[in-house]
Amino acid sequence: MQLEFAVLGFFDDHPDLTDAVVDSAYEELAKRYRAEATAHEYKPGKLDGLRLELHDTLLPLAEMLVGRPDNVMPYAPVSAQAMQDVFKRLRASIKRWGKVGGRQAYLNFIGGQLGGLELDGLELDGLELDED
Repeated sequence: MQLEFAVLGFFDDHPDLTDAVVDSAYEELAKRYRAEATAHEYKPGKLDGLRLELHDTLLPLAEMLVGRPDNVMPYAPVSAQAMQDVFKRLRASIKRWGKVGGRQAYLNFIGGQLGGLELDGLELDGLELDED
């Protein structure tokens, strides 16, 4: 859910964001954790523009979830394989909502599910979210 909150915050700042851009960022992150889970070298893809910005926004959150640096989360970190699975599920959600219609169907879905929550000043497991 923290990852999706971050995507929503990014969407607020970039209303032209599309599901395809989010999917690209999720795909690259899934590749990163797949490489780690299988003890292979990670070879970064070619992201640019919003894809790269979103990836770079999500990466620190994903790293915290796998316990880096120094497991600052109040619960046990997830494995690289579990993190890869998270991104696979998120990508499946994009695909599912894309069939419903629209270039922002997934973004609108998570906005409807999470956007009603008051984010200003909310702290999620040590992550402060401020809407400025």
